[in-house]
This record gives sequence, structure tokens and C-alpha cells, in this order.
Amino acid sequence: RYVICEMKRIRITLVCIFALALPLAPLAPETISSGAQEEIDGFMTLRMNLASCASPESALSEIESYASQHFSESALASFTDEEKLIFENFKILEQYNYMRQIPSMEGGLKSLIKTQYDKNDAYFSAHKNEAINKWLWCTAADMLSCNLSYATVGVIMHDGIAVKKYYQKALDEDPALSYALTNIAQWYYFAPAIGGGSKAKAGAYFARALEDARTDAETYFAKIFLSQFLFDDKTREDESAKLLDEADALQSGGSYIAWIRKVNKAGYSLLQYNAKKMTPSDIEKKLAKQN
Repeated sequence: RYVICEMKRIRITLVCIFALALPLAPLAPETISSGAQEEIDGFMTLRMNLASCASPESALSEIESYASQHFSESALASFTDEEKLIFENFKILEQYNYMRQIPSMEGGLKSLIKTQYDKNDAYFSAHKNEAINKWLWCTAADMLSCNLSYATVGVIMHDGIAVKKYYQKALDEDPALSYALTNIAQWYYFAPAIGGGSKAKAGAYFARALEDARTDAETYFAKIFLSQFLFDDKTREDESAKLLDEADALQSGGSYIAWIRKVNKAGYSLLQYNAKKMTPSDIEKKLAKQN
């Protein structure tokens, strides 16, 4: 959900910087503790369950409540600095996801993202000769993507292609990482062909994300995004609807899927909605014309 909001902003930029895309130096995978993986899985479940919140304000309250229990100083005492940064990235990204739905909070978004962006950048600079865990690659890529909305042209040129590099580094460590597969699929979907984008590759990655999903939360998001990719093909709308129904069964009655169904009823996939930079009012107008 993080990447889809910002990836479309780098489509033109990628055309200009495609030749600058250099591979990152390979390093041995960096593992995290089983306890850290449990915390990540737990937060992913929270992300899924937030779809049942009645408002973005209530979602933010749920995030803070979860963080006070799981991410307090005492709760994190046994975790490494890298693991703590991963957790913090997840928390900030999810807060961002709901804060930008509240007009009065819009003014604080740039600072929220830039501060965390700088923390990731500082960590990478301090550990440039060390291995980085797949989850830090992923959440740092998400942060890069979100920061594109507020970045200078120079930063956009650098970070636009780095987003894909980071997800690929995560997949180099774990080719079956559903989260990375879903997000790199979005990169391929939104990037122009001349910049490396490919709808065919996007579809393959969306499908792999579902095949390799380990938890209900990973399955939930993978089904949603594959559903929306299939919706683009009007001959596969029934398959799309079935996947969306299956996702809804994992988190019944959620507002997120209700909104996607509304977008679909208007004739667009969620991917198209974001690529066209549409707004909720655009959907309402489209639906009004259908009546």
C-alpha cells in the first residue's frame, strides 16, 4: 500500500535515469532473530486488521496502542539496532498511510517521512560494508518511495531507481519474500517500459507473491493486488472479484476492500486509479453517471 501511492511519481524520472541503474555489491544475507520475525508478522497482522477501523483517526489510535505494547523501550531491549529500525520503519509507514487521509495532518507528513528517511540513510552509511537484512531493504525502499513526494529533483533521480534495487536486494536474500514480491511488482507496473517497467513482469511477481505468502496477512495483501492486476484485463474480472472476496474473508467487512470494490464498480482497478492520479470525487462522479 505504501509503494502504490508514490511509485507513479517516478515514471518519467525513470526514463531519464535508466542508464544510471547500477547493481549493488553482493553481500551475504543478514539474518534477524526469530523474535524479530514474530514482531514483523504481528505488525503485518495489525496492518490487515486496521482495515476494519471506522476512520483514519481510529486506525492511528490502534497503531499507537500496538506500539506502546510492542515497541516500547523495555519491549525492544533484546533486539538489535537493525531490528529496531525495521520496526520503526513499519510503524512510521503505517502512520503515514492514515495521516495523509486527514487534511489537518498533511503539514506534518514531510517531516515525518524525511526524519525516518534520514535515519535509514544514516544506518546504511554506517554499515555500508556490512550485510543488510531483507526487511530493512524492503522498509527502506518503502520510505524512499514515500519521500519522493517531497524530494528535490536530484533525490528523485537517485532514489527512484534505488527503490527497485532495494526490493531486489531483499529478493536476492529471499526469493520467496511475499512482501518484496508485491512491492517490486508495483514498481514494474508503474515504471515506463523504457525505464525497465513491464506489465508482464508485474503480473508474474504479483502471482508469485500470493504463491509464497506465509501468513494470513501476506495472503490478504497479495490477493488484493493480484486481484487488481487481473481487473485491468476485462476478460478476467470474475477471477479478480473472486480473489477480492477471498481477501475480504480474511478480514471481513474492512473499509479498504469496500473502497476497492467501489473503484472497480466505477470501471478502474486500484492500480489504474493511482496511475491516473484520481481522487475519491472522481470515483463518485463516475458512479453517479452510471445511475
